[in-house]
Formats: sequence, structure tokens, C-alpha cells
Amino acid sequence: MQRQSCDAIIIGAGLGGLLSAAQLLQRGKRVLILERLPHCGGRFTAKTFQGTQISTGAVHMLPFGSSGVLSHTLQRLHIPHRIFDADVFGSFHIRGKQIRSRGILGVLKVLGPREFFRLAYVGYFLFCTSLSATELAQPFDTWLAHTIDVQRNPKLVAFFASISRFTLSLELHQVTTGEVMRTVKHMFRFGAPGILEGGCGALTGELERRVLAQGAELRLRYDVQQLLHENGQITGVRVRNKASGEEELLLAPLVVSDIGPRATNALLNNQQVKQAEVLKQQSAERVSQHTQQPEAIGLKVHILSDVSLIPHKGILYCLDTQRIAGMVQPTNSDPRLAPAGKHLLISHQVIQSENIEEEKALALADLRTLFGENFERHCRVLTMSAYRGEWPVNRLAQGTDVEATTPLQGLYLVGDAVKPAGYLMVEGVAQSVNQFLDLLDAVEQGQAEGSLGAPRIRQTHNVISPPSRLNALRWLWEAPGNS
Repeated sequence: MQRQSCDAIIIGAGLGGLLSAAQLLQRGKRVLILERLPHCGGRFTAKTFQGTQISTGAVHMLPFGSSGVLSHTLQRLHIPHRIFDADVFGSFHIRGKQIRSRGILGVLKVLGPREFFRLAYVGYFLFCTSLSATELAQPFDTWLAHTIDVQRNPKLVAFFASISRFTLSLELHQVTTGEVMRTVKHMFRFGAPGILEGGCGALTGELERRVLAQGAELRLRYDVQQLLHENGQITGVRVRNKASGEEELLLAPLVVSDIGPRATNALLNNQQVKQAEVLKQQSAERVSQHTQQPEAIGLKVHILSDVSLIPHKGILYCLDTQRIAGMVQPTNSDPRLAPAGKHLLISHQVIQSENIEEEKALALADLRTLFGENFERHCRVLTMSAYRGEWPVNRLAQGTDVEATTPLQGLYLVGDAVKPAGYLMVEGVAQSVNQFLDLLDAVEQGQAEGSLGAPRIRQTHNVISPPSRLNALRWLWEAPGNS
């Protein structure tokens, strides 16, 4: 069996893997990237279908826009990119109408004076008081029911539910009050979400070109069969070329896994995780209500329209639908994401049953509710994609994420399942990479006590902190970054 050595091996060429590779290359390391698919990007890329950029997971959007963690990380790596920040706080579909809210005060038009006052009341407790440890650990719907009369404030409850479903892919009982508080604080302080010019695929392509230009070796269609270790230290991986079937030993003292904790742990035991087995296990756990680490699962619909249906660059939150929680129309920012004269819309919903066909039917019913005759006359559904189980491979519910370190020295995790608390989606992926770098720095600078795999961090110069709290005040009247 052939052998090859390098400084670092990256398992998975998703966003976390590519960012990790770029950072390590910038530090002068010899990097080898392994990807089981024939392309990079994982669920943060896009495929061209009928002239439209169909995203594999994300909706071409960065949750914190041009002020966020991912944008700052790309700037630090000198990766060319452009982000079109939202021009509104959002719009809300309720009672058959879209109500546009330029800033948070615009939500008054959605909720009415009494429920808007209750929103301010909730905000006061979340951000201006010190909640107890018990309160922070409560499911948000439980805490909310103790704070307001939920029966008398249905629009406010729907407001929170739609935002949670769209941004976290979770119901209110699945996320803690503390995580809601941290997430909302980051949303306000970083700024408005934004659409990437060229979409997810353009950024993934740029990252791939950069790591290759800096000397990384990228192997597509390679399956990692086993993580190799000796005396508590990672030593490399055993891989198989999916095209030829040949196996090879790749040796390195540092391995970064972007395939999630479940698949990583399986490789330590010379095993591989199968999607069917994961879905079967998750189904049994939901029936027994014994899920230890809930996962964010959802369904996304790509729609091509002859007419514009969302008149802004932000998110349309749906307060009176059966399933769809929110939608974006990314062609408002970059028309090239769809054929000339067409508009791309992407909806997202939380999967609430085992019957995927029923979930799809409810999505279509919601689209007819949202847009009426315009949907029937002007729209065409391009794709409907479910996200659950082992694809995307490493998505855990917000606030239940695992540590970046492992019991083995030199083995680290990055990706969605390792994102620090309060950091959404790809912002969390980028922050997980920054977190890994701090752990690595602690080891290389001799600051760690005990295991190299679980260092004690004394410096955190890689992790990007939110901007000043004063930035949040701009949300009152307008979306930050826009005039």
C-alpha cells in the first residue's frame, strides 16, 4: 500500500474544510484535501440547472452580511468577494399581505400596538436583565409562556416561530432561551444578512482556486476509510480512490475533519456512517422522544418566476403558513443567478413529519397561499430538497454543538456542528475554523497544559467578535449598512 506524508490533512472540502486549508496554507503548511464528491463546496455551493444557480444547501445568503464573521475571514485571506446587504429588516406575510419593515420599529405595522409592546417587553427581559441559569436553559417556548400570555399574542408567537424556523431550522421548543438571546444579539450587532455576488458557487470556486494556487493537493472522489492513530496521537488516514478502488495511507500529525462528529467518530473505529441507518435511528428516537442531540432538518424549494414576488433584498418571513417559514429572492441582488428576465426564489421550512411527500405538498400549498394566481401563472418549481440525517453531514441543532477538540492529539473538528453558540449557519462554520486556529496556536506556542487535543486557550486573536453594541441601534430605523 502506497504512503504519502504532509503537514495537515483536511477531510471534506465543504466551506469549513476549504477555509481551514486556506488558513493553514497561509501559515506555510503542506496541506492535502480529501473530498468524497466530484466537486468542492458540500452544501455551500451551487449547480447550474436550466440556467439557474441551484444552491446545494445555503440560500446564497450570509446571515451577518458584509459585517459578519465569514466576510471578515475572507478579507483576512484576501479572497475576492462581494456581498449585497439587505435593504430591510425583513418583510412579513400575514393576513394575505406582505408588510415591509425597514427597521425593527416597522414591525409595529405587523403586530399592532399591543403585541409590539409585548415584543419590547420580551426584548427588555432578554437583553436588559440577567436571566437565571434555569431560565437560560429553558426551551424558548416555555420561557416565553412564562413571560407573556401566548394565547393573547398569537402574531408575536408566530413572529418568533417563523424566524426560528428560517434561521435555525428549529421549532421554539427545540432551542434554549440562552441560545435565542445570543443569536439575536449577534444578528443585531453584526448587521443585516447579505447575498453573495455569484452565489455560493462563486465563493466556493474562488476558495478552491486559491488553495490550489497556494500549493494544496486536492483529491476529489476519495473516501476516507479510517482515521489512523497511535498512543493518543493522530497519525493520518487510510483512503480509497473511488474511481480505481486503490487504497493508500496518507500520514500527517494534524487532521481537520469537516464531515461532522458522527462520521468522524465512526472513522476512528474503522467504520462508515450510512444515511439509511441514521434516518432509521433518528425516526426511532423521535418516536421514543429520546433524541440526545436534535438535528436541524428542513426542506428547501427553488422557484423560477417570470415576475418579481419579493420587492426587497432581505428575508420574507411567513407568519400564517402551514410549513414555509421564510423566503428570499436572491436575484434582487444578483440577477445573474437566474436566466435574463427571470427571478429566483428560495423557500425554507422545518420538516415536521416522516412523510416527505406530504411536506412537499404542504410547501406547494403555502406557495399558492403566499402568491395566489401569480404562483400558478408565472412560477415554476425547479427543485425540492430535503436536508436531514447524514446529509448535510454535520448539522446539529443551534446550541447543541460539540467541541472542536477530540480525545486524540492533532485531530480537530470544524463545520456546522462545531459552531460557537450564537453564530448562524455559514457564519458559525467560519467561526468554528477561527476557533480551531486558536486551539492550534495554543498547542504550537506551547501554551497548552495536558493533551494537545484539548488545549487550554490563553489567546483568542483568531476568533472574530461582534462589532460595538451601538451598531444594534441602527436596526431600530433601518437595516445596518444601508441608507
